[in-house]
Amino acid sequence: MILFIVPAYNEEKNIGLLLEKTKKKMDEIKYDFKVIVVNDGSTDKTKEIVESYKDSIPVEVISHYPNKGVTKTFIVGFERALRIAEIDDIIITKEADNTSDLDILEAMIKKIKDGKDVVLASCHAREGKILNTTRFRLILSYSANKILKIFFPIPGINTYSSFYRAFNADILKKAFKVYGSRIMTIHGFVCVVEMLVNLRRFPISFVEVPLILDAKKRVGISKMRNYQCFVRYVEFFLIQLFRSREKEKERIKHFDKLKLNKVTKAYPVHKAYPVQCI
Repeated sequence: MILFIVPAYNEEKNIGLLLEKTKKKMDEIKYDFKVIVVNDGSTDKTKEIVESYKDSIPVEVISHYPNKGVTKTFIVGFERALRIAEIDDIIITKEADNTSDLDILEAMIKKIKDGKDVVLASCHAREGKILNTTRFRLILSYSANKILKIFFPIPGINTYSSFYRAFNADILKKAFKVYGSRIMTIHGFVCVVEMLVNLRRFPISFVEVPLILDAKKRVGISKMRNYQCFVRYVEFFLIQLFRSREKEKERIKHFDKLKLNKVTKAYPVHKAYPVQCI
């Protein structure tokens, strides 16, 4: 099964189309699936729109109020997905605004089926692009990912900041067992960079699929704020600079020991933020 995690905040103009397009694509490539929408305190009709699709699409909505931010929203989504995931399942995170191109979805799934652990949709890959955005946003994204590649190299990976990713559920269960909610601690969009850098410390495989990210597919403006994002990147680098190397070694040893165990559906997952459906 393919389990989608979709963080959503005031996405009433996008979420219905996203669910319809996801169902159409999954019917086309013939995979069972479920969509987990984490409604992060939306003040519009996001929750009601998602619930209106429950009879036609395998979807559930988890809501928290008030808004808790993208980091806790992702943690709640991951914990819900990991509770229901079988070891052969695939977990996919993607944006609620329709900028996660479904044309590359089958290629991402195939990479996991072929033995990769993490697949990243990459707009900075050789055949990737970013369309219909500002020059400043292009420069910011390109520069940030270049710097990350220098300091935290992952062979073959050029995009560290994309939400659009596919994970081997077994590997993700183990990573969450080791890190718990500490796998993502920075508030804001940089949390996905932090998660990737934490995962790269384990002996797992990464690959990317080129993505053409077209901002015109989004109705409304991006939720990312440039200044806040810059501040969070500074925070991220400081955390990495002063992190405990001993703790890091302990986590790697823990992960390696878990690899020797037979993992089942009942594999324990750290529960830092209890899921509340409101």
